[in-house]
Amino acid sequence: MCPAPDSAERAGTGRAPGLPEVAAWCGEAGDWERLDEPGSGIELHVCRAGERIRVLAVRGEIDAAEAAAFQDAAIDLVRTARYLVVDLSGVRFLASRGLAALVRTQRAADAVGTTLSVITGGSRVVLRPMQVTGVDSQLQLVGALEDLERP
Repeated sequence: MCPAPDSAERAGTGRAPGLPEVAAWCGEAGDWERLDEPGSGIELHVCRAGERIRVLAVRGEIDAAEAAAFQDAAIDLVRTARYLVVDLSGVRFLASRGLAALVRTQRAADAVGTTLSVITGGSRVVLRPMQVTGVDSQLQLVGALEDLERP
């Protein structure tokens, strides 16, 4: 397990840069695990927010080089979760391969009966590519964690 991304999240404020929402479900520092390789262009943090609830918080850029790591992590979580929340509010760039990874994750979730929700944080960087390509109609998008009812 790794510490939560910063002290604001450990305190439960849920307003830390990059992971602004997820602390409300994920709690203390010991609840977090970092999945990415240090030094990569993407940070992937997961918490287990209940028996079969997982939150995957993403920071950085989901570009061609990082999309596979994002997709692998998300699909692995889909296989063990009943409910997966992917928080993209800390994403600074979302490339077409990142969009494809989201669609593949949704298909994997549908295949095993997992509910997938994607937090956009209202970010134009995240929303615009989804709207232009039509991916927004294939995903359950929410602006913030508080827009979701906890299962």
